[in-house]
Amino acid sequence: MKFVTSVILISISLGLVAKSTMSYRERKKQLDGKITLVLDIKEQLRLEPEVGKTSVESMRDQVEETYRVGKRADIEKVLTLAEGEILVTQRKLCTPMEESANGLYQKAMGLWIQMESEEKSGAIRLEWDTKEKIQRYLLMAKSEKDHAKEYYLSGNYQLSLHTYKRSLVYSLLTLRSQKSEIPESYQTADAAWVQPIWMGLHKQKQTSIQEN
Repeated sequence: MKFVTSVILISISLGLVAKSTMSYRERKKQLDGKITLVLDIKEQLRLEPEVGKTSVESMRDQVEETYRVGKRADIEKVLTLAEGEILVTQRKLCTPMEESANGLYQKAMGLWIQMESEEKSGAIRLEWDTKEKIQRYLLMAKSEKDHAKEYYLSGNYQLSLHTYKRSLVYSLLTLRSQKSEIPESYQTADAAWVQPIWMGLHKQKQTSIQEN
């Protein structure tokens, strides 16, 4: 706990130094990106991140209103408070994201081990390119979730959340490649994050086949 507190204090201190050289526009742009990611994860995974005195949605609306019509002192106050709030929210959201990334990866890996066993016994036949694709996605899913943990420990919660999200995407791509059912709790995320990628991959494959 002391270590996490120290990391947060260091992050805030570094943030204060950076703010002194950043314009309000740049600070708001960074804040908007952090809020957008938190709300995206909340919506697609149906997670409810713990927040401070105000919800993330209320925070976003307050920042927008103050930035549009407020005075410099008001903008500074609202941005500073929101930056602190979103930092705490991101840190708390990393925990369920880590659990989700680990759980989905373990499910995809378990199914792959089962498929390999069935292939060896002659129960199923796997195409070489399908096996290569599954193995590549599993490798990336594990790599991303491991890196996300490192980013979390270093206090970079924004990058940690982004990377946990990528790990989930690779695990979902693995499940699709295995022709496995997507767990109900991930179906919304799969539709929003993975289906466009999947359709794009199949379109490229069809185009390549036609050209050859």
